[in-house]
Amino acid sequence: MKYSLFNNVKYVFHHVFCSNKKLKIMIPLLVLSSILVPIFETIIPSIVVGFITQKSGLTNYLIVISSIFIAYSVFLYFKQFLFTITTSEYAMIRIREFYFGISSKLMKTDYINVEPQEKQIIIHKAMSSLHSNWVGIEFMMKNAPTFFINIVGLIIYSTFILTLNYFILIVLIVMSILNYLLNTYAQKYEIKHKNDYAKLDKQINYLYENSTSITNGKDIRIYKMKNWFYHVFHELIKKRVNWSRKIEYRYFLPSISDNILLFIRDIIAYSILINLVLNNKINVATFTLYIGIIGGFSIWLNNSVTALSNLKRANIGVNDYRRFMDIEEVFNHNDGHPIPTKSYFPLDIEFKNVSFRYPGFSEDTLKNLNFKITKGSKIAFVGNNGAGKTTLVKLVTGLYYPTEGEILVGGKSIKNYNIEEYHHIVGVVFQEVETLAFAIAKNVAASKERNIDHDKLWKSLELAGLKNKIESLKNKEQTYLTQYLDKDGILLSGGEMQKLMLARALYKNAPIMILDEPTAALDPLAEAELYEKYNDLTKEKTSLFISHRLSSTKFCDQILYLENGEIKEDGTHEELMKINGMYANMFKIQSHYYKDNLEVTENE
Repeated sequence: MKYSLFNNVKYVFHHVFCSNKKLKIMIPLLVLSSILVPIFETIIPSIVVGFITQKSGLTNYLIVISSIFIAYSVFLYFKQFLFTITTSEYAMIRIREFYFGISSKLMKTDYINVEPQEKQIIIHKAMSSLHSNWVGIEFMMKNAPTFFINIVGLIIYSTFILTLNYFILIVLIVMSILNYLLNTYAQKYEIKHKNDYAKLDKQINYLYENSTSITNGKDIRIYKMKNWFYHVFHELIKKRVNWSRKIEYRYFLPSISDNILLFIRDIIAYSILINLVLNNKINVATFTLYIGIIGGFSIWLNNSVTALSNLKRANIGVNDYRRFMDIEEVFNHNDGHPIPTKSYFPLDIEFKNVSFRYPGFSEDTLKNLNFKITKGSKIAFVGNNGAGKTTLVKLVTGLYYPTEGEILVGGKSIKNYNIEEYHHIVGVVFQEVETLAFAIAKNVAASKERNIDHDKLWKSLELAGLKNKIESLKNKEQTYLTQYLDKDGILLSGGEMQKLMLARALYKNAPIMILDEPTAALDPLAEAELYEKYNDLTKEKTSLFISHRLSSTKFCDQILYLENGEIKEDGTHEELMKINGMYANMFKIQSHYYKDNLEVTENE
């Protein structure tokens, strides 16, 4: 949805005043002082000329001028003080209110609102509206009061000019309208092509994050990737600069035309005033006053056009921000069925005619799946890469809803549960290992320090096979991961990272446990050993194992072999080996690798 400029100004300043109520007083005072200061600057020269031409006494002159200068100085100081305070507060509100708002939305919104490519572009554009004080949100904070100040000043000065000669006012307004139209043309061009350069910005940010990542540092050096990164950066930045030039060129034309139009309107206005003086219709003091008023009017009008142009430019960013913030949730975030209590654990899971298609895709990733996992059982989903196993995990964990059919957990459709409460009963170890640059304890417990159960923490680390490693560290479980936030932080190996994620899932102790290829960084024997250990840990849980490596399957109650999103084979390990199909063939191929590793180990 696209919002009007007025609507967006209301939206932004609603957040501004909610964040800092003192600004309700400070901004109006800033507006008042910003109007009075230029008025003082306009009338002071005419008063001086008036005293000189009328030959008033020096005492009266000094009293009047001193009083005016004192008042002017007070308002000028007050204006600068308020401007400094409000400007710094705008920056803080952008970070405190709007950055937090978008971060909160990103963490809470349904996963379907963040993963698809088109949603990522929306998110990137929303984030871009907060990147600096010259775009989007803060740019609107700065320019809305500026526009109001200049409009009020414009009205005051227009009234004075009308009392003298309405033709001057017409000339000034027409010239400014021409400049405004040129600015509007530039803004339309920027809006039309924003998606084009937003994609480039997203790619540049991605490359920057990966080129500066500590994790990628080894590969970049060993494989001499610096030149490759530089080349890709150079090409993307060249394209981005080209777009910036196209846009700024269109804004350059109004800036040039404004100077030309300003020169023309000043010549016309001054010619009229000089003619009035020569015909004795106004005196020199009045002439001086109106010279100031016309010059001031030009400034008010020019600043009004500039502020309006800036507001319209800021409006693009605010619309981008609100477009993401207003994305509707798909899942049930209201009451719904109560989550089963511990007395009902473990839980069964049933897929009924489930098909799933990713947004924007033309074909289903999963096709008409039907199976039931009885409570407390262990089921393995196996198949080659791209078979649909990870997509199935996203459905069971409630990150997506099926396109067709339904998934029942504990006899109730996932759609009928409050999705945030449903996530409490699911523990998962994803194949993508992502940790935060915080202490190990916080990474495992996903909680504040004061809420961590340390006995449970160490038990989870022990079961995951990480206890000895963590105990050997100087700061033990308080050791930071990476050195982003702590110089004594450590980098865990790929296998250790996966064990850490397993410890996190064990710490959560959810009745449904899902392992999505969590041991890809382990050698086959270590993987088999971990799975056998995990089998003993999850006897009271409903467990799903996702893998294209088959060390997890022999102890499972049921195995489903997936290919192209369909269940091709279903049975126990023994049953599937007997039919000698796709599963058996994969198992035989992999068993040679296990055997070779075992022989190597024995020879050593």
